[in-house]
Amino acid sequence: MKWVFAGVLLLFAGMGLVAWATLVPAETPGVVRIRWATDANPARDVQTRLFSEMYPGVEVVVDPGLGGDQTKLIVQCATGTGPDVVDVYSKEQMMALVDAGILLDLTPYAETMGFGVDKTYPAMEGGLVVDGRQYRFPCNVWANCVVYNKRIFDDHGVPYPRDGWTWDEFIRVGKQLKETPSKSGEEHIPFANWNNTWLFGDLFWGAGGRFYTEDGLTCLLDSKEAIWTMRFYHDLMHVHNVVPTAAQLASISSQGGWGSGGLTLFSGGKAAMISIGRWYIIQVPNYPQIAGALGAVRLPRVGNRESSGMTDARAAGINIKSHHIQEALKFLQYLASPEYSALIVKDGDSLPPNPLLAQSGKALVNPAVPDPAFHQPFVDAEKSARPVDTSPFVDALQVQRWLVEHIDKVENKLMTPEEAMKELTHAINQQIRINLERQPHLQRKYERVTGRPYEPGWWRQYQGTRVD
Repeated sequence: MKWVFAGVLLLFAGMGLVAWATLVPAETPGVVRIRWATDANPARDVQTRLFSEMYPGVEVVVDPGLGGDQTKLIVQCATGTGPDVVDVYSKEQMMALVDAGILLDLTPYAETMGFGVDKTYPAMEGGLVVDGRQYRFPCNVWANCVVYNKRIFDDHGVPYPRDGWTWDEFIRVGKQLKETPSKSGEEHIPFANWNNTWLFGDLFWGAGGRFYTEDGLTCLLDSKEAIWTMRFYHDLMHVHNVVPTAAQLASISSQGGWGSGGLTLFSGGKAAMISIGRWYIIQVPNYPQIAGALGAVRLPRVGNRESSGMTDARAAGINIKSHHIQEALKFLQYLASPEYSALIVKDGDSLPPNPLLAQSGKALVNPAVPDPAFHQPFVDAEKSARPVDTSPFVDALQVQRWLVEHIDKVENKLMTPEEAMKELTHAINQQIRINLERQPHLQRKYERVTGRPYEPGWWRQYQGTRVD
């Protein structure tokens, strides 16, 4: 019997060695290998191969294991076992990693190596820096538009949305789609609300809202713009019934056998519109129901204001404890190159980081969507978009979590829009006050921002009774 056990152990050991050999490529003599923490998109193979061709002697290995696990990433980087290049998916995540001492300050290298903030879209500058220092450079850039299914509009006899439309017109279009029977007899929903935080954010930006005062000391989410935004978001679902709640989406999916989530509903030809970035067209080859049927238009306007929404990027930073800093810097240099941006244009993964390759819809055509008119709204949207404004005095990821919680409460009628925004603002301002009381380095930052000595009662002047 013991020989059986020994044989089994040897078999498992052999299988383990085979698996390890499969997962970890063999070292190549004379070649420096760097790890890139990103997603497992098949396009990464093409992107890393081109990098090695342009920079002989350096190879990039994709490391998708970290995913969105911020804690695991911080632990690995802090212990010297982290990846060399790190994809940072939002401005909020960038600030958290900078605060944790994980990201290398790129400012001394960016200008001379050609990946400074001036090498990408002007609207993105505020999303790449912290306290005036650059910490990441885009792999791709997004700003949302409304993508629509022409076949569903034709089926209901409803005209396509046109650039310059308003949110009131969005409601009217949604009601027309609901109330006009389809020629095919199919049932459709007007809008797939797949990311309620983005819908809220784009509405808020379109209304001219801000999260904080310029100095970052006071949260403004109880402003008239913020309360209007949350009220309008609520009414889209519960008054006008043109945007389904998450619960309604789940119910629709289960009843129709359509799969779960707004993305699946739209991709399966069951929803007429979705608010999303150009990266969505990566999905097109997998869904014949929407091939050749997509149109796009900029986000609706709020009143007489220009169409505007959020912008951000999947952007690469460098682990400050990387053993291959120079090679990692070359990778960021590669991201700013026209050769890399040409790959992004071709595969449709949002907007390329180099704006010279995205000057018009015609420049962005690709095999999935060859119509220049589809791509043009994304070019225009980026010009008027803004990154999320943040405060150095409070954890941006914590604020994001609180915002999601309060949007959910309004969506599920657990709070009124006014109650939610006032409670959220109170919590954020209270946290700013607590952080300043406990952290001397923030007190020094307060003094630099205000030009005044820090005093325990500072908040009475800046935040009034909001945190009292």
